[in-house]
Amino acid sequence: MNLLIIRILGFIIGFFLTLIIINYLNIQNKKIENFRINTTLHKNIEKFTTSQTNELIPYSKYKYMSINTYYDINKISNSEGRWYECDLIKSKNSSILNEYHYFTYDKTINLKPNNISEEGAFGADIYNIELTGPKCFYFANNVVNNELSEFSLILTMKINDIISKNNILFEMTGNTEIITTDDIATYTTSIININISVRDDGNFDFILNIGNNIYQGNINNIDRNIILHGDFLTIGFIYTNTEITFLINKQIYKYNLINNFTIKLGSMPIIINKSGAINMELYNFIYYKSVLPITEYLNIFKYNYYYLSGLNSIVEKTETRLSQETNEKCKNEEEIIKDDNIDKRLNELENKLGKCINNKNVEDDDLELKEIKPFDMYINDKIKNISSNFFSFLF
Repeated sequence: MNLLIIRILGFIIGFFLTLIIINYLNIQNKKIENFRINTTLHKNIEKFTTSQTNELIPYSKYKYMSINTYYDINKISNSEGRWYECDLIKSKNSSILNEYHYFTYDKTINLKPNNISEEGAFGADIYNIELTGPKCFYFANNVVNNELSEFSLILTMKINDIISKNNILFEMTGNTEIITTDDIATYTTSIININISVRDDGNFDFILNIGNNIYQGNINNIDRNIILHGDFLTIGFIYTNTEITFLINKQIYKYNLINNFTIKLGSMPIIINKSGAINMELYNFIYYKSVLPITEYLNIFKYNYYYLSGLNSIVEKTETRLSQETNEKCKNEEEIIKDDNIDKRLNELENKLGKCINNKNVEDDDLELKEIKPFDMYINDKIKNISSNFFSFLF
């Protein structure tokens, strides 16, 4: 009996020591990032440098992480199975990276043209592909205790079809929580996800799981044409400690938050398109560690159209062409002015010099002594101005 008790105590002590070690390692891993609330990810990168291209992301100073196809499709590395954060430029010495720099995947991602313009950005085909991101606790507002107090996320995509009954578009898991009621402790899972559920009539219901609560009923019977047949689909999710705001394109839906406990994010990775169930092309995913103002959400539509319509390419090509035309025009004008000034100056000098020499009745032996050199001649104001222009071109 005593031996059994000793074994049980040994198991319990070993179990708790294991938990303490795991928790310590997780804390040490988080310390690598060294971020503060509402700071952007790229400030903490050693292996990457900052790109200036994505300053157009609305509310960019609060952006924590984003992937997209707008700036650099080389961020999607099929050889590595990684889709890198859009605000990073990979350096030559970047073989070892912290996991919060990218999403991973296990199949080749193909790029497909969008429905708006052939000149516009391509979409990343992630049908049958699950994107696995950084560990969830990196996305917490409080890096010490992993607490989640507020966030906003945006997904822009083209959904071609949804077949399964339930489809998790996005998921972020929390730690298991203990709820005590009447001195009875209950262990409950904590999760945040967006579930697109297919109705019998072919339309869609959106079901939100937050903490240990299910929010449904407000976002029901969404017309399939809105989800499947638009130029693109934008899903917005804004979370605070009092309410949930969910957006489908420009339609707003709200729920009052049932706050059973403070969500603490765990060490599982965030997920986009769980199990690859949704037949879709992804254009961008943006995560903010703050509440996104509705005005900035509307700016995201302009942002999307700017790149999906190819307007960015048109503007860039136009600016390049105008710059080239301006430079060429200035160069031609400069050459004309330069040639005219040189010709005028040479003619003036030649005429003046010829007069000075020809008017002298001297012998050839004395010519060298009596010759008037150009720099010694009297030059009137008009010629003097031409002279200054001429020598400025020469020197």
